[in-house]
Amino acid sequence: MKKIKKNLRNIILVVFLISFITTTFRIITTKTQSLNTQFSTLDFNQQFIGIAEVIDGDSLRIRNDNIKYEVRLFGIDAPEFHQTCFDEKDKEYNCGEISRNFLLKLADKKETSCFYAQKDVYNRYLAICKIDNIVINEEIVKNGMAIIYNLKQADENLINLENLAKVNKLGVWQGKFQTPKDYRKSHKKK
Repeated sequence: MKKIKKNLRNIILVVFLISFITTTFRIITTKTQSLNTQFSTLDFNQQFIGIAEVIDGDSLRIRNDNIKYEVRLFGIDAPEFHQTCFDEKDKEYNCGEISRNFLLKLADKKETSCFYAQKDVYNRYLAICKIDNIVINEEIVKNGMAIIYNLKQADENLINLENLAKVNKLGVWQGKFQTPKDYRKSHKKK
């Protein structure tokens, strides 16, 4: 009986590893897509470059000389700064602050290239931003510091990155959380 249980555990482990390796391979191979085919059918063909200043977990201000660009990272939604989540032990923690700190470490005061297609209703550039070869939008989702904003607009690569974060219980996926969108609805400013 012990031998059967051990074999069953080994089979499950092999299946998990194959699934993990397959997913990782798919993520790596889709990295070669151009920015114009990532995230949606929008054409991200307009660009600005400057030094990033982090506003929150999914927003930046890019400064180039005297010009400031307010940027909302396209396709993702990070917890609000004062938002809390629950970890795997059901302990409450400030996921909004952690998400912002992650982006601070990743992008603050670094030269950043942003590609945009349009502005949002708040007049912010909806952009895919990069530092060197790192796509900030993807890096945030991959580490569980944000979720996909609109699954219908997300490309397969971003969906795979979010699924990988879920499987590995990274960031908000380590426990329970309210989606940032629902959090904003329930905490509207009066």
